[in-house]
Amino acid sequence: MVSTADPWPLVGREEELHLLNATITGTGGYGGIVIAGAAGVGKSRLAREAITGVRPGRWIPRWARATASARMLPLGAFAEWATDTPRDPLLVVRGVIDHLTTASNGAKVVVGVDDAHLLDDKSAFVVLQLAQRRLAPIVVTVRTGEPAPDAITALWKDEHLQRIELQPLSEDETTELVTAVLGGRLATSAARRLWSLTRGNTLYLRHLLEQELASERLSRNHGIWEWTGQPTISGGLADLISTQIGALPDDVGTVVDALAAAEPLTEQMLVELTTPDAVQAAHSAGLITIEADNEHPVRLAHPMYGEARRAKTTPMRLRRLRGHIATALASAPDAGPRDLIRRAVLTLESNLTPDPTLLTNAALAASSSLDPDLAERLAHAAIAGGAGHEAKVLRALTLGALGRGDETEDLLAQLTIEDLTDDQVLDVAALRGANLVMLNRVEEAESVLLAALDAAQRALQSPHLTNVGEQCALTSLIVALGDLGKADQIAPIAARAYDLAAHSSLVSSHRVSLCDYHTRALRLAGYVSEADAVATQMLHAVADAPGWLHVTSELLMGQAALASGRLKQARNRLELSPAPKALVWAGVAWSCALIQARAMSGDPAAAARNLGYLDSACSTGFAYLTPEYHATRAWVAASGGALTHAIELAHQGAEHAAEHHQYAQEVVCLHTATRFGDTATAHRLRELADQVDGPRAPAAAQHATALAAGDPDGILDASGQFEDMGDPLSAMDAAAHAATTHRHHGHNGSALTAAARAQRLADACDGARTPALAEALQPSPLTGRQREIITLAAQGLSNKQIADRLTVSVRTVEGHLYRASLKTGLAGRNDLGATITGEQTSARGQQLE
Repeated sequence: MVSTADPWPLVGREEELHLLNATITGTGGYGGIVIAGAAGVGKSRLAREAITGVRPGRWIPRWARATASARMLPLGAFAEWATDTPRDPLLVVRGVIDHLTTASNGAKVVVGVDDAHLLDDKSAFVVLQLAQRRLAPIVVTVRTGEPAPDAITALWKDEHLQRIELQPLSEDETTELVTAVLGGRLATSAARRLWSLTRGNTLYLRHLLEQELASERLSRNHGIWEWTGQPTISGGLADLISTQIGALPDDVGTVVDALAAAEPLTEQMLVELTTPDAVQAAHSAGLITIEADNEHPVRLAHPMYGEARRAKTTPMRLRRLRGHIATALASAPDAGPRDLIRRAVLTLESNLTPDPTLLTNAALAASSSLDPDLAERLAHAAIAGGAGHEAKVLRALTLGALGRGDETEDLLAQLTIEDLTDDQVLDVAALRGANLVMLNRVEEAESVLLAALDAAQRALQSPHLTNVGEQCALTSLIVALGDLGKADQIAPIAARAYDLAAHSSLVSSHRVSLCDYHTRALRLAGYVSEADAVATQMLHAVADAPGWLHVTSELLMGQAALASGRLKQARNRLELSPAPKALVWAGVAWSCALIQARAMSGDPAAAARNLGYLDSACSTGFAYLTPEYHATRAWVAASGGALTHAIELAHQGAEHAAEHHQYAQEVVCLHTATRFGDTATAHRLRELADQVDGPRAPAAAQHATALAAGDPDGILDASGQFEDMGDPLSAMDAAAHAATTHRHHGHNGSALTAAARAQRLADACDGARTPALAEALQPSPLTGRQREIITLAAQGLSNKQIADRLTVSVRTVEGHLYRASLKTGLAGRNDLGATITGEQTSARGQQLE
C-alpha cells in the first residue's frame, strides 16, 4: 500500500525558493522575507526548505516556532537560546540575540521563525532587532488575517523585510504533487475532485489522501489512480479545521452549518435562516464569501469547512437544516431547474415527506443537466413515492445510460405487464430492443443490423412516435448505417438526434453515447476530420457535466486523436481518463483505442496490458464491436513481431464483420491486414470500395491492389489519399510499403524518398512505430518470415511453440533460423534477437536524408 508518511516533494514553489535563496545570501534587497498565507498552504515547509537548503556548511540554520501556549512566556519561542535570567531584561534579549547569531568556524547564520503572529512581545522584539540591525537574514511565516504583535507587522510595514503572499497550489501543481506522492498517474476526474475539495491546501490534501487511500476509495485501475465514492473526513482532519477556524458562537456556527448543508445560498435567504449579525460575523471572520452580483450568493471560504462541520454535526440536525432550506426554496420565486433539483435533493435528505411530482420533475431537470446518476436517484425515489410511468421510463433510460443493462431490462419487463397506452407501449418496446442489443441477447435474429435498420425506418414513420421511441430509432439507424457503409446518409439523422437530445429531458443523458456511434461511423468511412470536429464539440458541450459524462467525452477525444495520428494526445487522454467500470460498452471502446495507440507507438508490453479486461468484456456482449476487438488483438500481435498471427486476427474480424453486414468495419479489418503486409485482401477490398461510402474504402483498395502488384507508385497514391482524409498513420504505412517495394525493385533513390515521407508522417504522429515503418527505415538481409521467427524466439518461445503459432513445421522454423544465422554471421537466439532489437532501436530515432 502507498504510504504518505514520508516527506512530500516541494512542488510549485520554485520561484519562491529562488527568491528566498537570493534574499538569504544577500543578493536580494531586503534583510529577509515574511511568508504570509492561509493555514495549510505550506508556509512552514517552504521556510524550512529555504533555510536548511542554502549552502549547507557555510550557513547555520536556527529555527524557532511560536505557539499559542509558548506565547504566555516571555521569550517562549526562543527558550532554547535564552540563558539564566539576569536582572536587566535588556540583557536577556541581548543574550538571546547573541546566541542566535553566533556560529563557529566563520559560518553565517540564517534564522527562521514559524507562526510569528503567535509570538509574545519580547520574542517579537528579538525578531525586529535582528531585522533592523541586519544581524542575520530572517525568514518569517505568518498566517494571513491573524492579529500579530506590532513588532512583527513593522517588519513589512517599515520595509525591513519583503512580504510575499503564498498562494495555494494550482490544479496542475496539485496533480503533479499527488502524482509524485502516489508514484503513478492520476485520473483526470480524480485530480479535479482532489483540487476542487482541497483547493491546493497541502495540509488538507495530505489528510484527505491518507484517509482515501486507507479506505481504498483511491485505488489503481489499469495502472491509473482513480477516486470513487464519497470522501470521508477523518476525525483528525475535522479537528484540525475546527482548530483553525476557532470556536464559533452558536449563531455563526448556524451560518456555516446552513452553507455546509446547501451552498450556495443567497445572502437574503441566509439572513432569513439565521440573522444579519451572524452572517456579518461569519463574513468578518473569513468563514464565508459573498459575491457581488444581484443575488449576492454566499459560499464557504473553503470547501473543507463544510466537510468538517458536517462530520461533527448530528444527522438529525442536518436533516432539520435541509428541511428548513428546502421549505425556504419552495416559497422563493422560481429560479429554474437548478433550484428545483436542489430542493428535491434537500427534501430527500431532510425530515420532510417526499413529493413524487417534485422528484419526477427534478429527475427530468437532472437528466437535462446531463447528470444521469442524480436523475436515476431522483426517479427511483419518485417511483418509491408513487410516481407513474414517466418516472419509470426516465429511470430505465438513465439506468441504460449508466451501463446498468440488466437492471434496465428488469424494470422494462415489469412495465410490459402494466396497462399502457399505445405511446407507452412504443416507448417500452424501443427501449427494450435497444437494451437487449447492448446486452448481446439477439442471437435469434437472422441479421441484427438489417433488422435494426428495418425496424428503425418503420418506427420513424409512426405518427405516434414519442421522444424515447424517436431517439432509440435514430440511434439504431446511425449504428446500422455506419456499419453497413452508408455513412453519407447519416448527417441529417444525426442532426435530428442531437436536436432531440438537446430539447428532451428524457433522452438528454444519451447525448454522449449518440456521439460515440456517430463519430465511429464517420471514422469507419474515412471522414476523420469531421469525426474529430464532432467529438470536440461534444467535449465542450459536457465540459461542466458531472461524473462519467465528461470522462466518456475524453474517450471520444482519445478515439479522435488516435484516428488523426496524434498518438501522444490519445494516450494521455485515455490513460488519464479510464472508462467508468459500470459502462462496459465504454470500457470496451476505451480499451480498444488505448491498446491500439500503445501498439502503434511501438510499445507492445503496454499494449498487452489491458487485453485481459478486453477479452473478458467482449466475451459477454457488444457483438457490434467484435471486429474492432479482433483488429485490436491484431495490433498487439503485430507490435510484438507476430505478423502471421496478426494477419489471421485481422481476417477473423473481417469475417465476423462480413457475416453481420458490418461492411465499413470489414474494410478497416482487411486494411489492417494489408498494413501488416498481407497481399490477399485486394479483391474483397475492391468489391467493398464499390458499396461502402467515404474515402477509406477506395484508398484501402488502392493500397492492397498496388501492394499485391508490386506497384510502388500506386501504393504512394494510396498514401496520399489517406493523408488527404486525415489518417496519417495509414498514409505512413502505405509510404513505408512503397519504400520497401522500391527497394525490392532496386530503385534505391526512390526507396529513400518514400522512406523519408514515411518518417515525416511518423514524426507527425508523435514517433509512431509500426512493422511496415520498421522494415522501411532499417533495410535487412532477413526476410519478413525470418524476422518474425527471430522476434518470437527472442520472446522465449520454443521452436515447437513458434511452429504452432505460425502453422508450420518445426523443421521450417529451424531452417529459417539457420539461414538467418548465415546471413548475419550470428548464432544463438539471443544474438539473433539482438539484431531485431537493434534495428528497432536504431530506426526509432533515425532520420533519413
